[in-house]
Amino acid sequence: MQVTIGKLLSLLITLGYVIAYIVASGGIEVGVLRLCVYLLIPLALIWFPDELGGFTGYIGRGGNIDTPSPSILISFFGWLFLVGIPVLGFWFGR
Repeated sequence: MQVTIGKLLSLLITLGYVIAYIVASGGIEVGVLRLCVYLLIPLALIWFPDELGGFTGYIGRGGNIDTPSPSILISFFGWLFLVGIPVLGFWFGR
């Protein structure tokens, strides 16, 4: 696994979210753990797009993936979950 600027940037953004949540809530609580579990999904999509995009085979209930997904698409969805959705939530929640 090669460490890239995108991987480091995603890690810094994730740490920023966690620190901001701790400061806003006044301390470490159960919500921090939930946030960390949620943030693992976009981090996995950004850090391992080739491995996740290359998955093919049986997925349950008769589903079958027969072609690999492009790694750029997997990484895009990781960035969308990490940055896009929180920004939209902040923007529309005001």
